[in-house]
Amino acid sequence: GAATTKPFTDDDLATSAVQFEAQIKSDVGAPAKTVDQLKRDSDAAFAKNDFRNGMTLLEQVVVAAPNDAASWLRLAHTIQQIKPGNPSEAAMLLERASSVAYIAYQRAGDRNQEADSLAFLGTLLSQRQIWRPALDALRLSLESREVAAVRGQYERLRDQYGFRVLNYTIDADTASPRACFQF
Repeated sequence: GAATTKPFTDDDLATSAVQFEAQIKSDVGAPAKTVDQLKRDSDAAFAKNDFRNGMTLLEQVVVAAPNDAASWLRLAHTIQQIKPGNPSEAAMLLERASSVAYIAYQRAGDRNQEADSLAFLGTLLSQRQIWRPALDALRLSLESREVAAVRGQYERLRDQYGFRVLNYTIDADTASPRACFQF
């Protein structure tokens, strides 16, 4: 529940998650149908690749059942599949999907849900080129559950963007001073 702190935390995501959930609640109001009916309607929308309508229906589901981590994660995947109309909408949708995946992770009830949420969150953050939190999310996902595809993605990202300076020495005694960096 809310008492257990999860190992992955990110202040920016936490803030945008709170804002976005509040926005969804005010957009949706009181859902007119039961959660089961809304889920069936969203399945029908996905069958037609109607992700915008599916998103609207799943937003009603998470308002009605805010602790249903699986529906939050489904909503994150749905938002990511929407074809954006322009670059600013693309950025907004990725940010929304990240916030929603973060909520899914925070409310996950078991290690598998945590691993799935973190793996997808890592993917979304890497698409936004937010490398350090992306790497952290993927690494923690792998600590919950080893998945070959996630491992491959993590290793690729780490090789490209995960370098950090571990140590350096400066040789100031030469005519032209040199710095040696160890990565």
